[in-house]
Amino acid sequence: MPRATTLEQARKVLDPRPLDFRETNPQGAKVASNPEFYTPPPPRREGDFKLPGPIERLRQRLLSGTRDTKLFLSGHVGSGKSTELSRLAVDQKIEERFSVLMLRFEEQEWATLDSSQVLFRLAGALFESHKDRLAEQKRWKKVVADLNERIFQPMGIQGKEGALSLEFDLVVVKLKQELKLSEKARRQFRAFGETQQSLLQDFLAALVDDIENALSVTEGPNELLVMVDDLDKVRGADAQKEIFDTNLNALLAPPLRVVYTLPTGVPFGESRADIRHNVEHLFPIRVLGRAPGTFRPEDAFLEERMGFFHELVRHRVDPNLIEPDVVQLAAMYSGGVLRDFFRMLREGVQMATYNDQPVLDTIAMTYALNDARLKESVGLYGPDYEALAHAHRTNELRSAEDRRYLDLSRIIESYNGSAWFDAHPLLWKLLEEHQKTDVHHA
Repeated sequence: MPRATTLEQARKVLDPRPLDFRETNPQGAKVASNPEFYTPPPPRREGDFKLPGPIERLRQRLLSGTRDTKLFLSGHVGSGKSTELSRLAVDQKIEERFSVLMLRFEEQEWATLDSSQVLFRLAGALFESHKDRLAEQKRWKKVVADLNERIFQPMGIQGKEGALSLEFDLVVVKLKQELKLSEKARRQFRAFGETQQSLLQDFLAALVDDIENALSVTEGPNELLVMVDDLDKVRGADAQKEIFDTNLNALLAPPLRVVYTLPTGVPFGESRADIRHNVEHLFPIRVLGRAPGTFRPEDAFLEERMGFFHELVRHRVDPNLIEPDVVQLAAMYSGGVLRDFFRMLREGVQMATYNDQPVLDTIAMTYALNDARLKESVGLYGPDYEALAHAHRTNELRSAEDRRYLDLSRIIESYNGSAWFDAHPLLWKLLEEHQKTDVHHA
């Protein structure tokens, strides 16, 4: 794919959205999601010894596991989970073994998801992708009749006898729309879900059995694998507790292999040690070391992985458009978080374009970083500064409650032999200024 040769083109190709490896026509893919832009992350090493990364470990466990295998992919917001899952879905051995379904939730769903909605959307996606094979199967139809009587009709969503496949299509679409638009519908479905969730689980089990029975008489893979993306976008503490704690067993119930993305702010407690062993973490690319004694990311910079970031940019943009020092600045101030890296470069490009510059240099980039820092400062209050300062000073969190700053991208979880935490490097200067203000007032 041709690289950008102007800053205007660069702004488009530096869009941080996930790459889509399942696009059947890469040349026709949206520019920003074209898989030809993929740059493999730096391999994990201990000296000369190579270590498998989180995606390779997921791959191995899916291939060696049973149909009850449930895995979770955690990682900092914007660390590349969606891109890596999309790439895993087209891995040769995975495609040879499984019929793979990718389920993504739409942005307007993120704030209101609960466990019953996850099960319903999973069932709907399985039905939609395999409905042609379900025409001659019977078990799922009996469960739909129960769903119709005990959930759909009480909600005012009618399914009729007769062309059950077509009617269930309509029910899925209508209920999905109701759950998006109506808080009343969400409360009602949540209430039904609490009492009838076993029925949703029965429906999933019936669908899986009927689909795999149908697949068994065709050429190709006859086992199902679902990758549920965007559950890491569930932000509220109450919603996270409902899905990943109170009703976690609902995610574990479907009788098929599933990989779920997981908010990095969710730690499975001591009572769920079995689940913690099924979690893989995708950390940001390590560009900074621990630096409690400085507020300058430049003082904590680690150069060993910069080749990856330069290659990432070269894949998309003519090297003459962006100065090498700019790439280093974006890497440092993003903390190695890929989405932030691209976002900062885009803001630098906009700053350079506004000043009629043909090239993005360090001057324009510095002003762009100052603007980005100003935007971040608007939403910070005293307790936030205390939590962030503690993370920067100790590389630890004060309490489990402070994990919410991971989901807000205010704190980054890093790895160097063991996991540790730090405030987002874009915020370090704000912490320094806040500390000076506190000293002055004292």
